[in-house]
Amino acid sequence: MKQMMNQMVWAGLYSALAASIFVLMFTGVQAQQPGLLPQHSEGFETGDWRNFRPHYIGDSSEWIRPNFTINETDPISGNYSLQWKGDGEEHEWLKLSNAFYTGLPVTVSIDIRVEAVHAEWSAGLRLLETFGRYTGVRLASREDGLLDLYLEDLSGQKKVIDAKTGSVLRVTISRSGNDEVSAVIEEKESGTTIAKLNGYSSVVPEAIGIYVKTGHESDAIINFDNVHVEAAPYRMRSGKWTRSPQFVILPRLPEITQDQGNWVGGQSTMKKGDRYLMWYRMRDNIDRGRGYGFAESSDGLHWKKYENPPVFTYDPDLYSSSEKISVLYVDGLYRAWYAVNAPHAWYTAYATSEDGINWEKHGLVIDEASTKDAVVIYTGGTYYLYAIRDNVNVGIHTSQDGIEWQHRNTIPMGAHRHVAAVYVERTSRFHLYITGGFAGVSEAVSADGVNFGPFRQVMEPSKAGLDDWQDAGVTYLSFLTDEYGKIDDDRQMPVYYQARNTWNNNIPGWLYHGGERVVLAGHYSGIFPGVKTTILPTGEYEYHSFPFGIPLAEGLEITASQESVLMLDNWKRDGNIVAEGSVVIQPVYSGHSGLIKTQVQWEMKELLPDTHYGLEIDGEQVLTQQSDSNGNLLLTTVLGDGETEVRFTIARILLTRE
Repeated sequence: MKQMMNQMVWAGLYSALAASIFVLMFTGVQAQQPGLLPQHSEGFETGDWRNFRPHYIGDSSEWIRPNFTINETDPISGNYSLQWKGDGEEHEWLKLSNAFYTGLPVTVSIDIRVEAVHAEWSAGLRLLETFGRYTGVRLASREDGLLDLYLEDLSGQKKVIDAKTGSVLRVTISRSGNDEVSAVIEEKESGTTIAKLNGYSSVVPEAIGIYVKTGHESDAIINFDNVHVEAAPYRMRSGKWTRSPQFVILPRLPEITQDQGNWVGGQSTMKKGDRYLMWYRMRDNIDRGRGYGFAESSDGLHWKKYENPPVFTYDPDLYSSSEKISVLYVDGLYRAWYAVNAPHAWYTAYATSEDGINWEKHGLVIDEASTKDAVVIYTGGTYYLYAIRDNVNVGIHTSQDGIEWQHRNTIPMGAHRHVAAVYVERTSRFHLYITGGFAGVSEAVSADGVNFGPFRQVMEPSKAGLDDWQDAGVTYLSFLTDEYGKIDDDRQMPVYYQARNTWNNNIPGWLYHGGERVVLAGHYSGIFPGVKTTILPTGEYEYHSFPFGIPLAEGLEITASQESVLMLDNWKRDGNIVAEGSVVIQPVYSGHSGLIKTQVQWEMKELLPDTHYGLEIDGEQVLTQQSDSNGNLLLTTVLGDGETEVRFTIARILLTRE
């Protein structure tokens, strides 16, 4: 008679070939998509300035247009440079961007070439925390042909330098982590350092600004190129709404004259199969809403616009403008609800399409005046519509067919605020977002889609950048939903929004905002395979890349008693090998009561119930434990006896008989 005994066999060794195949497959996927990292350079090689926008900082009380253009005739390098030309007006502008990560320490450089004959000009770089709080470096013309070099910091240093007109100068500003700032001017062709200044600044930059100033009747032509940013390693806090480090997704409309300003926005986005789809409002500063464009993407980041916009527009005999659009795909049809404008009123109209490009309009479906910018969700056989109502409220409607609507609730807001909404499958909750009205982005949650809890602010406009308009810099949110306006999980919520700003150059009204565009942000929490993550003792995470498009490690949380760095290589709850990865812990040190080591805990949910699992550290099994009847398991160990970086494996233990 054979004796029964438990023999613990690591499932990964038990089926090594299968595990190896899985790891190779997983590694291949993650190698292509480890999250988004900051862009470091801008050479204007897209033929536009999609990551920048003009901001007037001069003293004139008149409405002044900026003189920025793209130079493709004699660029500094590549095919394009950003160019400024002086004219009969006195100008002082920033070309501003918060599309770059500027964590301290940070160094920003740019190539500048000036062509001028006895002209007054100044050019340089700024690091901005706000418009009134910045540090920078600036070159300025002198009557004797030399240049003044200014360090814009607490010291206010100035130096006279000799540089050839027409030569390319490399201008660099650096801000360290200990309140030191330095500026370097180099002749690019020879690499010779012309001047260097050192000073002090406590500015914590959120944006960079290309500075330019020309005097009355200046003939100066100033070219800028090769912006380069080197900053601290990227970090993104879990649970916090954050702008993507690859910021601008859909730039301005190239078919509209740039100095007139133009917008893309008011968009609706969905993922249908492997296709990312976006419908967006086209707008200029003359005709306002000009209809709707269409764009498609294979990754949600790089979008190709339909070549013949608009795909449809409003009836000009009845209405004067079109605004936000909301598109779903239900019962084999794309269905769009969009806002149209009549004198002193807004209405919601409806259209359908088989392909998302060729549309049939069906007229108004909500003809109550001032029902504007609807967002629609379809779940449980019911359509839910959220819209601006009577200018300062949110109206909630429901429908069985998307055409006949019943008004169900009105939420007073006290200001004109735009609306966004999404349904979360994991929690069976409706999330309603209100933007604008000098209150950033606020969120409320509902179980029935009609009655919502209190609103709480979750995001604010930037202090300086593409989305710095304090009234409504972050607005027209559209979540990356399925065909019905739903997402799977509120722990990974990528969102596109319209970045709004104002030139602040005495414009005659909000209509003339310049160069608005669609950008990417998101809200993430949990652990994402392939994304290096700092574990904080508070239980929060700091991601080392923006985890767009990466599946969440559902059912896994890892905590540590001291700040540690995690790399989860793979996670498969129902697999033989459940988890593999590494943890970098703090070195062991002595405290008042002895050696301080790091406790690490793996909390796992919905594993196989009543099943034995083992934890292996650096190839040595250190712990075995059984999951409970619900498949929940908490493994705890203390690390710090050897190397600060350890490998871990969690695997199912097979019970065998001999």
